[in-house]
Amino acid sequence: MLFTIIRKLGLSLDLDESERKKILWLAFAFFCVIGAYTVLKEMKDVLFVQIVGAQYMYKVKLVSMFVLLPATLLYAKLVDSMSRFRLLCFYSGLYGIGGLVIAYFLSDPVIGLANTVSSGHRWFGWGIYLFYEGIVPFVVSVFWSFSNSVTKPETAKKGYTVIIAGSKLGGMFTAGIATLLFMPTSVLGKVPFSSIALHQMLLVFASVLLAASPIVIYYLLKVSSEKSLHGYEAVYSHEKEAEKKGKSDTGILSGLYMFKKYPYILGIFGMMFFYELVNVVLGIQRAFIVQSASKSAAAFTGTMFYQRFCMHFLGFIVSFFGTRVLVKRLGERICLLLIPLITGVLLLYFMIAYNEQAVLYVFMILGMLNYAFSSPLREALYIPTVKDIRFKSKSWIESFGQRFAKGCGSSAIGTIQYVAAVGTPLYMGLFSTFFAVIIVCWTIVAWFLGKKYISVVKNKEVIGAE
Repeated sequence: MLFTIIRKLGLSLDLDESERKKILWLAFAFFCVIGAYTVLKEMKDVLFVQIVGAQYMYKVKLVSMFVLLPATLLYAKLVDSMSRFRLLCFYSGLYGIGGLVIAYFLSDPVIGLANTVSSGHRWFGWGIYLFYEGIVPFVVSVFWSFSNSVTKPETAKKGYTVIIAGSKLGGMFTAGIATLLFMPTSVLGKVPFSSIALHQMLLVFASVLLAASPIVIYYLLKVSSEKSLHGYEAVYSHEKEAEKKGKSDTGILSGLYMFKKYPYILGIFGMMFFYELVNVVLGIQRAFIVQSASKSAAAFTGTMFYQRFCMHFLGFIVSFFGTRVLVKRLGERICLLLIPLITGVLLLYFMIAYNEQAVLYVFMILGMLNYAFSSPLREALYIPTVKDIRFKSKSWIESFGQRFAKGCGSSAIGTIQYVAAVGTPLYMGLFSTFFAVIIVCWTIVAWFLGKKYISVVKNKEVIGAE
């Protein structure tokens, strides 16, 4: 009876044993990745605001766009010389060790948190932010590239939301611990450690958790059959043929070349680009609001992590009980269209209310929508593509492309604030127009992208095979 209800709701995996185990191990690995990323993402903002200052956030977002360019070129080179698993090990280890080094220097009386005078010339804070800006394209993205290479489209449709649900549990776990550590009224908040020591312990914990994710993937490779790791068979056959002909190594700029040749890749970029434009506008205002309302550095950190916990909790509910049902009932094309439409409704509420509460609510719900609903759909779009697109083009999208989107968003904020004073009718009108143009373009891209994906999978085609 219970199993019948679960199946009707679309909550059963409905996969064979090997595929089901693969999805569950990938979910556990992503639990580690996002659990660590949740801490590192917030710590990046928290430490930058405390060491450098919130007023410099729009500048560091612009700088990161150019700093990640050489890092992306190096990554593209490593894709040709390393296996997908070793690539994940390398970057997980790099950010794990880097986190331990940063944690050590946080107690330094000059460059660390002990120096409470924030300044734009404190380069340690800039370095922390720019270092962790690479964790999405070089760790989270590599994990998804690996997953996309070992997963069939039909398995992704049923199982990717489970992987996302696992990541939400990881985010809730670490964000919950961080919130309790920095909340003075909690049991953990009464531990006899300074605020600096708490920041250090949290960084160490996240760095170790991140380094553990390749161990889970290693176990998955050991217990899985070779055939179950083929993924989309048409892509697997194409890449094996390319290896035989000696055409598997394609150079560090091949990922960029794919943008020019395949509009499909530009469509995936557009889905990310429009989200980041909206997110950076709300994110900068959120940092200002939370910091101004916090009475201490610990309270600021605790509030940031509490909001992140709420975002992951909502994301878990939506990904496990909402996304799976919607994808199964409506299909990828309609679900892709829902992303800009729901975002448009949230932005309409934000512009009508336009207060601190609206900023915080819309920011959290938009983040939940991106991670729990948009992310599994966007990642599934990479499955019918070749390795150059899954790894190299994807890294360009999530490193330089994502930073470019944030840079455009930051520039838009600066321009609108320069033209009109905050809160004036002209200011509200410019922001409303900015958001309206984004939603219209986003909806058009989502429509054509969903149409192309359905056609490619139905005809067993491979994007990038020509």
